[in-house]
Amino acid sequence: MEINTLKKSLGKGLDSLIRSNNLNNKNDDQFKKINEVFLTDIIPNKSQPRKDFDLESLNDLAESIKEHGLIQPIVVRKIDNKLQIIAGERRWRACQIAGITKVPVSTIEVDNIKSSEIAIVENLQREDLNPIEIAKAIKELIDLHGLNEERLIKITGKKKSTIINSLRILNLPPRVISYIEKGKISRGHALALLAFSEVSRLLEVAEEIISKKLTVRQVEKLGSDTKKLAKNKLIEPDIYIDNFKSIIEERIGLPTKISGSSKSGKVEIKYKSLDELNKIMDSLK
Repeated sequence: MEINTLKKSLGKGLDSLIRSNNLNNKNDDQFKKINEVFLTDIIPNKSQPRKDFDLESLNDLAESIKEHGLIQPIVVRKIDNKLQIIAGERRWRACQIAGITKVPVSTIEVDNIKSSEIAIVENLQREDLNPIEIAKAIKELIDLHGLNEERLIKITGKKKSTIINSLRILNLPPRVISYIEKGKISRGHALALLAFSEVSRLLEVAEEIISKKLTVRQVEKLGSDTKKLAKNKLIEPDIYIDNFKSIIEERIGLPTKISGSSKSGKVEIKYKSLDELNKIMDSLK
């Protein structure tokens, strides 16, 4: 069973993905069997999409685990003599803080691709990832595992445009990416910043987002104004052409239009009578 949308699959989507990717095709009873292992036998996954673990949030979770125990098992796979985390690194870290020595785990057999897919789905379902972590996780699924567009849409539950925009955010300057990771700039702000082609102006607006608390709409308007200004600069009058136009009109006495630039273009001279046409002909002699 594939995941169509994350919102609709909360609570069952991750379980469905794990079941569909269980390489040994175990039956439900075998799959549901939970073992308890020593915390020291578990190792984190380097491909974990979530890189930032808030200490305050971990401490809160640790207190909850002390009080109620670890209700949801950590999903792992066997790597050599250790158990590598597929889903549940935050719970694993909180158990360390809580001083727990043994935890329940659900062990499944999946390859690297499926492991990455499950890890990103778990985080996305809980909305634990910041926009940069999401973008990097998607990029990793593409670069390392060669996932195509159709598979990415099914795995993440996101539209094609959303996936493309997530990847575009990674093109922003490192300083802005850092602001996004720290939650100082939202995903909406980040997308609006992509409208600025000049890095200096982009960084300037990024600082204004933080200092002046600009809305996404305000940033979009600034970007639109910048584009209009750039467009106007492209069509600035050519001084040489302006002078030449004045000379022609002075000599012939007829309205003249020159389109193009000093490198190439065309000259239009309007006449309303035979006399005016003859005037043009005389000027060419």
